Amino acid sequence: MARFHIHKLKNRDGFIMDLQADLLDSIETRVVAPVVPIAQIGSLFVKLSPRVEIEGRAYYILIPSMASLPKRLIGESVLDLSQRRDEITAATDFLFQGF
Repeated sequence: MARFHIHKLKNRDGFIMDLQADLLDSIETRVVAPVVPIAQIGSLFVKLSPRVEIEGRAYYILIPSMASLPKRLIGESVLDLSQRRDEITAATDFLFQGF
């Protein structure tokens, strides 16, 4: 698994983004945030939910809804957002620090 990659979920619809440091890959769980179609979301705090395109559709990465999932539930990587690491890290920092 790799930080800042979006993955499919195994055996169900949906996507998640891996937020956990790669150094901790030996842990059997990963800290992830759900990636949800914009059409399913009402209003939100944009600074906490970066927008992304997957397969031509618009999604939000819901940083405030992050959770830990067993790695066995996480499927293949569909998108690498490493180039947006500063934006995504800023969203997690804002959630925990308020700035």
